[in-house]
Amino acid sequence: GINAEYGGVSDPEVAAQAALMVEPHVAGIDVNMGCPKDYSIKGNMGAALLTQPDLIKKILCKLVAVCSKPVTCKIRILDSEEDTLSLCKEIESTGVAALTVHGRTRYTRSSHPCNYDIIKKIKSQLSIPVILNGASLDITKKKDMTLLMKETGVDSVMVARAAWYNPSIFRDPEPVPVREAVQKFMKYCIDYNCQLHILKYTMGKFRGAFKDNESSLEVTRHIESRLIYQYFGLGDYYDEVASKRNDDVQEEFQRKKRQKLDKDYKVLQAEITPTILQSFRGVIAPRQILNQWLEANGFTKPKYWTTESNKIFTGFLQIDNDTYAMEGNFKNKKTATQAVSYAYCMTNHIELRHYKTGARTQSGCNCKCKSGG
Repeated sequence: GINAEYGGVSDPEVAAQAALMVEPHVAGIDVNMGCPKDYSIKGNMGAALLTQPDLIKKILCKLVAVCSKPVTCKIRILDSEEDTLSLCKEIESTGVAALTVHGRTRYTRSSHPCNYDIIKKIKSQLSIPVILNGASLDITKKKDMTLLMKETGVDSVMVARAAWYNPSIFRDPEPVPVREAVQKFMKYCIDYNCQLHILKYTMGKFRGAFKDNESSLEVTRHIESRLIYQYFGLGDYYDEVASKRNDDVQEEFQRKKRQKLDKDYKVLQAEITPTILQSFRGVIAPRQILNQWLEANGFTKPKYWTTESNKIFTGFLQIDNDTYAMEGNFKNKKTATQAVSYAYCMTNHIELRHYKTGARTQSGCNCKCKSGG
């Protein structure tokens, strides 16, 4: 199952409220008390809690009390071995189901070695499961994790950066070459329409997928997803999926429009040619004239939309509770909406003026003017 991890917790009550919101959707609740980032420290969260054992106990005790799912905790080691062991025992006393220990202090960089000795001692003095974290420098395959568990006695290993370098690291017995793993991952990104900013961030972590640092920078600077996929030989696959997705989206869009038109609507009858519509270029167009007339005569603001079939558009117009359509050989949405506006004006005796001829166009059919004119 999926666990919900909280990296931003400094208040027991707020922590409990947040946990109860997500608890129905996850297998467990984990509190990250080891994050050394500035935004966590400044908010008195993450690794800032390591020197506040009383607050840690309040937060964890509250979570254990209100949650029906297992509550776990992740920490970093302290400068003193004695203080580290004392903190771990305090955490165990809260009733958490497991403890994850990152073998570096709050100030130790990830390029420095992980302290396996202290994690081994922690495991020997606790009765709850202990999970080792921070070993990515020493992990390149699943067998490395098994050896670390055997050497330290821990119950499991939590991996982050090593999985970024090669997401197939958990594959047994050996991971696949990183570029092959990333290509498979990127196919999922294409299939699920991964957003560009997420794609670029993730690709920046797959360092082994690029030939050199310059290539990595060049690819992640791209402002189009396709260019990134193309670098990995997936440009054609992206085009194929994107084309099908656009077709599916358009089909769904048209389906919803057709559903919208399940109600009765009137098909307007009017002689409309491209020449007639072009005659309004440079002056007020039929749609604008109609909008002004409707407003002046107390109608609600009209709604316009179109449907498309085989690249031929039909214009629709809704006024109050009445819906009208104008069918014809209209090649785009703009022409279709202007056509239905023109047809409505002609049907309801609303005066139009042709730009080229200067003549007024009227029809004496079925005037709907609320003023009675």
